[in-house]
Amino acid sequence: MIQFLLAALFILQTNAFGAGKTSTFSKLRPILDPTNPTRFAPPEGLDKNSFKKEYYAPIETILRAGPVPGFIRTFQSDKYDQAILRYMYESRSTDLLDAQANMDAFFAAPDVWTEQKLLEKSGKREVYNYGVAGKPTAERIILSSGWAFIVLVTFGRVFWQLAHGNRNLF
Repeated sequence: MIQFLLAALFILQTNAFGAGKTSTFSKLRPILDPTNPTRFAPPEGLDKNSFKKEYYAPIETILRAGPVPGFIRTFQSDKYDQAILRYMYESRSTDLLDAQANMDAFFAAPDVWTEQKLLEKSGKREVYNYGVAGKPTAERIILSSGWAFIVLVTFGRVFWQLAHGNRNLF
């Protein structure tokens, strides 16, 4: 049920069935922060708020990579922003969508993401584009919601039977 609500919010907040939004940020790269060389700043001409407006919706972060990146995006937003800016700076990329999707994947499973990037650099694996590959589709949302419903009904039935002292769980 919760996934169904999240999917509905996603569809309302983003254009899930059409072309993605175009970014004014897509032609620019982040810079080193002049006041603190260990931090990164949005490209010249963009402040932090206009940079954050270019992110895809928080619900899409949860649908793409799960609750951990969503938690980090919500409660540790500076860490999230710096990770995206660092990825863009070090990869020499100007694609904010790709950087955000990569950092969502990193926060979801750092060991898997790092291994994949090392294999890509050595040429043992083809480059995986998280910006395209993780985009939720209507089919994926409907199937996930259906499975979530089945699992919730099954566990609800087992819990109900156990709570009422029945040994026959189904």
